[in-house]
Amino acid sequence: MLQMMGKKMKRSVWCVGLLGVLLLPLTSWAYDAESSCVQCHGDRAKMDELGAGSLYLDPAAVDREVNMGGEPTCVDCHQGNAQTGDKDLAHQGLLKPFLMAVGKTVKGEALDRSVVGLVPLEPSGPSQLSAMLPKPAKETLKKAGVKKVLGLYYHDRDPKTFAYSPKIAESTCGKCHAQEVNDYNSSAKGLLKHQRAFQSFTEGLPGPQNCGAWFGDNFERLAEQTAVPYSARQNAAIDRQCNKCHAGCNDCHFKPYKGEGRHLFGRPETPSCYGGGRATICHAGPMDRRRGAGYMRGEYAFPKDLPPGVHVQNGVGCLDCHNVTNHRFGHLASDEARNSCNECHQEIVEAVQSSEHSNVDCASCHIQAVGGYQFTFWGPGNVAGVETPYAKHKEYYGSRDLPTLIKNPAGRWIPVKPFPMAVLNQKDDVEPSGLRFRAIPRRTIQGKTQLGEPEAFEVARELTDVNDAFIINGTRSDLPGNNKALLWIQMDKMSHALGAARSCESCHASKSQVSHSEFVYASKKDVAEPFRGSYTLVADAEGMRFLDIKTTEIKPKNKRRVEDFAPFKFFPEAWNVKGIDFSIPFDEAKYKGNHEELQAFLRKLEQMPEGKDIVRIRAIAVHNLAKAKEMLATLD
Repeated sequence: MLQMMGKKMKRSVWCVGLLGVLLLPLTSWAYDAESSCVQCHGDRAKMDELGAGSLYLDPAAVDREVNMGGEPTCVDCHQGNAQTGDKDLAHQGLLKPFLMAVGKTVKGEALDRSVVGLVPLEPSGPSQLSAMLPKPAKETLKKAGVKKVLGLYYHDRDPKTFAYSPKIAESTCGKCHAQEVNDYNSSAKGLLKHQRAFQSFTEGLPGPQNCGAWFGDNFERLAEQTAVPYSARQNAAIDRQCNKCHAGCNDCHFKPYKGEGRHLFGRPETPSCYGGGRATICHAGPMDRRRGAGYMRGEYAFPKDLPPGVHVQNGVGCLDCHNVTNHRFGHLASDEARNSCNECHQEIVEAVQSSEHSNVDCASCHIQAVGGYQFTFWGPGNVAGVETPYAKHKEYYGSRDLPTLIKNPAGRWIPVKPFPMAVLNQKDDVEPSGLRFRAIPRRTIQGKTQLGEPEAFEVARELTDVNDAFIINGTRSDLPGNNKALLWIQMDKMSHALGAARSCESCHASKSQVSHSEFVYASKKDVAEPFRGSYTLVADAEGMRFLDIKTTEIKPKNKRRVEDFAPFKFFPEAWNVKGIDFSIPFDEAKYKGNHEELQAFLRKLEQMPEGKDIVRIRAIAVHNLAKAKEMLATLD
């Protein structure tokens, strides 16, 4: 036995040695050994001597991680000058990642990583959400005049505005991926087309929305509509906060968060869509907070203890359902995404399509608890150290036991999470609107040519492109301050966190839809201590009402006043709506008979030997009883 093991070990050593010889030309010749980047950063002793040991890189490892056979070179991605050994000349024009920080020296602005101590771009700490953020000691932060590091941003962004820069992408990624970069730069996501179409809070369409108006290009318009002084500096501070959520090439394709290399690139994965460990950006924001039924949940959600969806539990990734064509992701209500259910659930989809629930979205039944915002208000506050009339007071994080179902313009019942919103200190009166779906009238948007965008581009959205809805309640002028206030109900469509279906009774026991919200508001900028609250939402034939709004004691902090971030305390009835039918129509006697018939059929299945066919029939029965009976008949 030992002799055989020895022979196997010798053979293994010989194979490894041969493999090393075969790979030697690749690891030796792929990268440019004459490059001053390689000569300096590839020399561990030299980097340690310069006090920059964290910037040592094994050039062979970088080649393997990039996986393009030695292309591109260092300067193709980072620019700079690889022909000189002079540090300053070599780094002139260098592109590099940077931080967003807040403190005495920075107000949500770009900060060089070296200011708080250079660390490798590698994940650290237990949190997936912030794994890529540097974690300097408090003394280091204090010395640098920094209170907190808010995020890490890659070098295809503009350090002044934090916006994705098409020009940088073209001069770096575009050297090898010209078509892909061109496709993305003209796409809705690459140009932020839809968000930039929200040019005012007071427009009837696309209407006011949770993420606010687009601040970057609309300072003059917003200043004209604001009843208190509003400066370009204040606008720029909010613009940076908005830009940080929107993705560039590296946000999707650069994957150091995996811990498999500091130059690892590849196809986007689900963590990429959630910021790749660089803080709460991308879909960790709107999907988990605004819509309340985010995909990842866990530490990405607010609160963190919401039940995860069955798809993420089973390893289904974002791109398994959201197919990307020419870097175009379609719209939120795209047939492509909805039809992806057929890939795994074809029999059930077909059963539903031929049932009485054919006009009910799958998510209407298969989403229960929803989280995120339970209120949101735009009012006086502090944005990254800058006082502004347009701070987004969003920290009303909590959960609701059920979504509310509404019928979209195509006649399909969809789940939404209605919650009260307002923007304060407005000049214009706005009339109530009734229920509207968030279309965008065709309009021309001026591009940022300095970043490489076109001079102008067109944008439009149809009624069912996203299935988001809203109700404008009108304006109120009876707050102690911050008048005039524009009020609306945000009603975003939910699609994720799918799991066990809600009970039949939750829809059909009553024509009224009732759900309960609980929340905690814990913004340290606004209140001396967190306060809790709750309310009940009733949607029925008479309209929609937010009832029994309660909170514990609210203790404003510093300059804040209660009306700045909690206007509902002064007019809790202001978001109640009459004259819109939100009831779920049903025939009580018919429902009772159908329900009893279903239960009898399920009891019959329980008496049969368990097997694959019975499991299938049981699943079909709750979606289409007639079809399930036909399937059972074929087994007899």
